[in-house]
Amino acid sequence: RLEESEGVAVKTGKKALGKLEGRVRELEGQLDDEARRHSDAQKNLRKCERRIKELTFQSDEDKKNHERMQDLVDKLQQKIKTYKRQIEEAEEIAALNLAKFRKAQQELEERA
Repeated sequence: RLEESEGVAVKTGKKALGKLEGRVRELEGQLDDEARRHSDAQKNLRKCERRIKELTFQSDEDKKNHERMQDLVDKLQQKIKTYKRQIEEAEEIAALNLAKFRKAQQELEERA
């Protein structure tokens, strides 16, 4: 009877131990899966951080280029204003000279 009880206890203990070992293997597998997911997430995070740095740098460069282009546009618009003013002045001088020429021509014709 004692041997039978011991046999049942040993059998029950081995069964429980087998279940626990199976659970340990299952948890180890889950741990490995989670470690892989964590590693993949870390890689993805580094990749995203690099992309953010690249986009930030590109954005800064675009902003600088925009500012340079705006400065250039402003300077060119100022030159256009200056040229327009010079054209107006030249046209006024030309009109005055034409009037003087016609007056002188008329005076010559009247004398002749």
